[in-house]
Amino acid sequence: MTIKPLGNRLVVRLAVKKNVSASGIILSSEQKNEQSIGQIIAIGGGIGEEENVTELKINIGDTVMFGKYSGEEVADEQDSEIIYKIINGKDVLAVIEN
Repeated sequence: MTIKPLGNRLVVRLAVKKNVSASGIILSSEQKNEQSIGQIIAIGGGIGEEENVTELKINIGDTVMFGKYSGEEVADEQDSEIIYKIINGKDVLAVIEN
């Protein structure tokens, strides 16, 4: 699946939590994708708003934290475990460095 964001939007592949806790308890699928951390896979052109997404100094491949309720979720057609989120650049809260 190829998603090309427009304007000041980003496409983020959500980081999937493990569905088994450290003690072996199986978690529901609702809890699996609740976190707001993911890897940027596409960046829009940054046209149309005052704050340009290109000024955020983020790149494809960066891991970012964003607002929990920001953006729209899109499920991958070929793999139901992969969830993408299309978010505004202004919703990025931090870049996570390893």
